[in-house]
Amino acid sequence: MHSLLTSPSVEIFCDAPHSGEKPTLFALGGRAPEPAWLAEFVRANGADVWGVDAGISACRAAGVPPSVIVGDMDSASRDDWEWASDLGAREHRYDSAKNLTDFQLALDLWEPRGALVLTGCFGGRFDHLTSVANTFACSEKIKKAKKFPRCMIDHAEGIFLLSPPDGPKKIFLRFHRKIKAISLLPMTEICRGVSIRGVRWPLTDVSLERAYPWAVSNELAAGGDGTAEVCCAEGVLAVYWCGAEGLL
Repeated sequence: MHSLLTSPSVEIFCDAPHSGEKPTLFALGGRAPEPAWLAEFVRANGADVWGVDAGISACRAAGVPPSVIVGDMDSASRDDWEWASDLGAREHRYDSAKNLTDFQLALDLWEPRGALVLTGCFGGRFDHLTSVANTFACSEKIKKAKKFPRCMIDHAEGIFLLSPPDGPKKIFLRFHRKIKAISLLPMTEICRGVSIRGVRWPLTDVSLERAYPWAVSNELAAGGDGTAEVCCAEGVLAVYWCGAEGLL
């Protein structure tokens, strides 16, 4: 496995072939990542940043100019939009009377080349998070590009998607700070061949059903080195973690 993404809180290794391309980071309009965290994440990973509507504000706060800006400006300020545009961002502006979300419009514009990472996707409204998570896991665009690793992350929480057989089927998480919980959430009807090691309650080759997700609120093994390994043989599995007291 190779190192895929690194942040101040966790380093992620996975078994997907390295494309040689830098990751694309969508900054969405949910809970904004801490500016210092976002600036360091972009620097450490060389990410190509897209500002998606209100996510442009998070980019500006972190001093991270996006290369692309997308949205209908129903939540982004005109000042932030013009800031990004003046710095050379390619603009994709839409009418607010539309069916698709700003994230879905951005995803349609994305050309799969490497890992796709979302930030600004947690916190706030359940409907927004559910829409983003399901689009990110199961949309037709994603199905065509699922060999590329996908991650949702900020300073407090993270989700990595395992999607065998074409996409990643194994990840190794090395946490640099204390975490509160690590959970396994099936995004398809069933996930088979699921294993997790380095935790208080390890699992070996189990099946998890989306209708009855019980593999939640696990913990890193006491006295361990702060690492966890997760495998999945079939399905789309979300590996979720959150920091101690909600922060990483």
